[in-house]
Amino acid sequence: MPTHEVKVTATYKTPSASSNRVSQNGTTNSTSNKNNTTSGSSTTTRNPSGGGTDVTVTTGTIDNNNKNLASATVSGSTDNFVVKITDSAAASAAVEQALRAQYGDLSNIRFVGFDISLYDETGTRKIENTAGLAVTITLPIPDDLVPYAGNNMAAGVVNGVLDPMAVKFTTIDGVPCMQFTATHFSPYAIYVNTNNLVSGVTDTTPKTGDIHPKWFLAIGLACISGVLFTWKDKKKVPV
Repeated sequence: MPTHEVKVTATYKTPSASSNRVSQNGTTNSTSNKNNTTSGSSTTTRNPSGGGTDVTVTTGTIDNNNKNLASATVSGSTDNFVVKITDSAAASAAVEQALRAQYGDLSNIRFVGFDISLYDETGTRKIENTAGLAVTITLPIPDDLVPYAGNNMAAGVVNGVLDPMAVKFTTIDGVPCMQFTATHFSPYAIYVNTNNLVSGVTDTTPKTGDIHPKWFLAIGLACISGVLFTWKDKKKVPV
């Protein structure tokens, strides 16, 4: 430094808006992708192309690899919604109580209970007034109930009473699924009365090595036809 006095002038510059671009984009990207994130391995969110109704499945009763097969469509409104299917101790207790009121002894009843709720498109505000709305839900059959196939039933719980739903069954990517239409949102039950199973729908999933009964019938008829043909061919006509 010189021995004489030195004058130093400092010039300050106001940061431009571009200096904040990274954090702003980070926030924007985080917000725009919120529907595509998964919270751990137990949550799967399915976003139908073109918007519509998203379904978030967190219940542990359905295998994580199958949760993305869940879907829903809402009639009665053009708004977008989020359907959340979650485990709930309160919902399970309400389902068990309603099943006891219906059947008394539950030793022959197999069931799972969970909460199905409807939210706005952000997934943060629960829709309390669902009057006029009907939500058709396609859901993989809970793992423990898959062997009962078409014997599975679905019902909501309204004022402590089971409200049965008409159920359709389908298979998506080899996974047995069920479809029902909900007009209210409350605890829901998927259940089976093992004391009243319908023959032929206990397990409709093909397995390697299984032979359908119809083939036994076809083979039997073919054998009988062959025997009759041989017997007729050997019969001599008197001269």
